[in-house]
Amino acid sequence: MKTELKPNWKNNIEVIKHITLISQLGLVVISALLLCFFLGLFLSKHLPGGILWVAGGTILGVFAGRLAALRLLQKTILKEDNEDDD
Repeated sequence: MKTELKPNWKNNIEVIKHITLISQLGLVVISALLLCFFLGLFLSKHLPGGILWVAGGTILGVFAGRLAALRLLQKTILKEDNEDDD
């Protein structure tokens, strides 16, 4: 006797949603970090202060990326809560 396993599509969709969220979080953090890093690099070439602009831009990028990631998580969690209430 062969038993056929039926895929549980609901679980697969949840896994895909979580993988998508993790990818979005990574892209948000990396893009903010790189944008601020290159802004600091640009400023270090055109203004006095040298490496301090790069360091400041990198630190600003870390905080901006963290803030953007937290906002994305909050929006996603609120959206999921609203869908569960319906």
